[in-house]
Amino acid sequence: MQPPPLPPPQGSLAGEVGRTLGGYIAGQTKIAAILACLYSVGYAIAGVPFWLGLGVLSGMLNMIPVFGSLLGVGLTLCAVLFNDGGLWNYIGVLITFVTVQALEGFWLSPRILGRRVGLSPLYVFVAVLVGGAVFGPVGVLLAVPILAVIAVLWRRAAKRRAAAP
Repeated sequence: MQPPPLPPPQGSLAGEVGRTLGGYIAGQTKIAAILACLYSVGYAIAGVPFWLGLGVLSGMLNMIPVFGSLLGVGLTLCAVLFNDGGLWNYIGVLITFVTVQALEGFWLSPRILGRRVGLSPLYVFVAVLVGGAVFGPVGVLLAVPILAVIAVLWRRAAKRRAAAP
C-alpha cells in the first residue's frame, strides 16, 4: 500500500499551466451558464415553446465554436415551426440569437476568459479572431488555451531574466 502521489509543487510549470487551463474551462462553463439564462429569457419573451429547455441547450451548445450556436438556434427554429409559430416567434428567436451572440463575442468571452486565464480582454478577442481566420472553428476553440500557455511561458521567462545577474 502506497501513499497517494503528491501534487506538483505550486511553482512548477505544469502546475501553472494546469491552473491556467482549468481557469479557461471554468470560464467557458460560466459563459455557457450565462448564455443559457439569456437565451431562455429571450425565448420566453419570443413565445417559443419549450423555451427553458431550448434556452439551456442553446447556451450549452455555445461551447462548440460556430456550429454549436447555429445548432442551438436551428433547433429552436424547428421547435417554433413544428408548433405552428407565427412570424413574430421567428423574428423573436433571431433577435435573441443576434443579441446574445453579439454580447458573448464582444463583451462576455473577452472579459470572463481574460480574467480566468490572466490575459487582457483585447488579447483574448484578437486571439479568437486570428485563430478563426487562420484555422477555422478549431482555431476558435484552441486560440485562448494556446495563448494562455504562451503567456505562462512568457511570464516565466521574464521572471528568469529579471532574476539573472
